[in-house]
Amino acid sequence: MSEFTSYLLLGVVQGATEFLPVSSSGHLTIFSSLLNVPLDAESKAAFFAVLHLATFGAVLLFTFKDLWAILAGLGRPEKRSSSIRYIGLLLVATIPAVLAGFLLEDEIKSLFSDVAFTSIMLFVTAAALFISDRFKGDRRILDLSFAGALSIGIFQAAAIAPGISRSGLTIFGALLIGMMRSDAVKFSFLLSLPVTFGAGILEISRVSLPLSTVLLASLFAFLMGIIGLWLLKKLVLRRRLRFFGIYCIIVGTIGLVFRGVM
Repeated sequence: MSEFTSYLLLGVVQGATEFLPVSSSGHLTIFSSLLNVPLDAESKAAFFAVLHLATFGAVLLFTFKDLWAILAGLGRPEKRSSSIRYIGLLLVATIPAVLAGFLLEDEIKSLFSDVAFTSIMLFVTAAALFISDRFKGDRRILDLSFAGALSIGIFQAAAIAPGISRSGLTIFGALLIGMMRSDAVKFSFLLSLPVTFGAGILEISRVSLPLSTVLLASLFAFLMGIIGLWLLKKLVLRRRLRFFGIYCIIVGTIGLVFRGVM
């Protein structure tokens, strides 16, 4: 397989797994090793961040109606307080991931080449997904306290490590504090916007690959991301996250076998 095809395949992998609770960064780490992608740890992290930026476009399109309602509410006196609170909750929940990204940047980059660590973290994701199907809550997003939003943000910060699913852990955190499943999914989607956008913008200048390769891989990531978003929403509402948990166990096992750990 050519290097060009490998990069395009990574774009497909990123888009297909970004919003499914199976850790896109974990898949990128394992697949890039399986494909022998000739990038060092820093270059891998930069390329993966740009692919995340492509899936930012997918979630932006998918959540446009909700975003427009929030922003439009700022101009309507009867909706303004709700919109301000909504934005405040998202900002508070974003803080832990931002801090983790700045404080642990070098450590996290090195983990993108550690297949064994990533595989073990997929087992952690699997455990969260199995437990998530047991929760049943009725709290809406605007019922959240700022402490509750911060706790969901801490789960998102933990997902900065490859193998830990951002969507899986944020949905788990939201369900854990009693949110209804549809609102847990919505909050997770909206919460992904500033993190994926910020990471992609910061890393885009460090990508050493040809522009045509990056653009085409990003297009595949965007298109697959749309499909992944739709599928995740359907399966969360139907309490089918355990199937993703089984999948994470399988992929994690493959990664450990590949590294000779098992």
